[in-house]
Amino acid sequence: MKTNLVQKDYKVFEGSYNSKMPLLVNEDYKPLTAKDVMQYRINAFKSKDKDEFDFWLNHHWDTITGLVYYNGNLIVQPNSQLLLNVNPESKLDNGSLILTPEQFKELSKKHGVLKRKKVISNKNLTKREVKEHPIWLKLAQDDKSLLNEYADLIFSKAKEIYNYEENMGVYLPDDQKNPALRSWCLGGLVRRSDANASYVLYGYARLFGVRAQNFGSILEKLVQEEGLKNPEEVRKAIKLYKITKELMQ
Repeated sequence: MKTNLVQKDYKVFEGSYNSKMPLLVNEDYKPLTAKDVMQYRINAFKSKDKDEFDFWLNHHWDTITGLVYYNGNLIVQPNSQLLLNVNPESKLDNGSLILTPEQFKELSKKHGVLKRKKVISNKNLTKREVKEHPIWLKLAQDDKSLLNEYADLIFSKAKEIYNYEENMGVYLPDDQKNPALRSWCLGGLVRRSDANASYVLYGYARLFGVRAQNFGSILEKLVQEEGLKNPEEVRKAIKLYKITKELMQ
C-alpha cells in the first residue's frame, strides 16, 4: 500500500489496535484523526489518481479520534491521548478502555456532550442527514465546509460505483456500566463509508502513521490541542507520547 499524498515519511500499521498503536508511537509516528482521513480522501479524489483513490477510499482507516460513552452521553474526542497510550497491557472491558468518572467529567467539559437518543445511529444516512449530523460535524472538528465537501464526494462516488443512495452511517457501541472509550474507524466506500466506534480495541485495525518531524512540533501541537499550561503538564505529555530519552536530553 502506497500513497504519494504524504510527502513525509509514513507507515501503515495493521493488526490489533492495542498492539499496533504502541509500535506506531515507539517508532516516532503520529496517527491520523478522523478529520485527517476525510481530508486525505478529498485530496485523493482531486488528484484523479486511481491508485490514490484506491488507497484512501477503498480501505477503512482507524484513527486516534475517540468516542467516550456513558449513560446515554457521547463525547467525540478529536485527538485522544488515552488512545495514543493504549497497549496490550491496558485494562479493557468488553473491548473498551474504562475511564473514571473524573476523566469523563473533564472530557465533557473540554469537548461537550451529545445525547445518544438525539443522534441518528446504526443505520445508513441520506446526504442531508450526514451534513446535519452532530457526530459527523465533531469528526470534522467543526469544519462544516470540509464535511459538506466530503459528503458530496462520498455520495457521488458511492452512487456512481455501487449505486448506493444512502451512506455514512454512524455506528455506536452499547452503553457499559462505567464510562468507556473506543476509537472511530472510517469505513471504505464499499462499506458505505461509515463512521464506526463499535469495534473493540483488541480487534483488527489499519492505522496510518506519519513521521513526527521534530520534538518541537509534537509539543506545539499538543499544547495547542490539549491546553497544557505548566511544566508538569508538559512533562506528563512527553511521557505519554513516549518521546525517546535522546530527544528529552
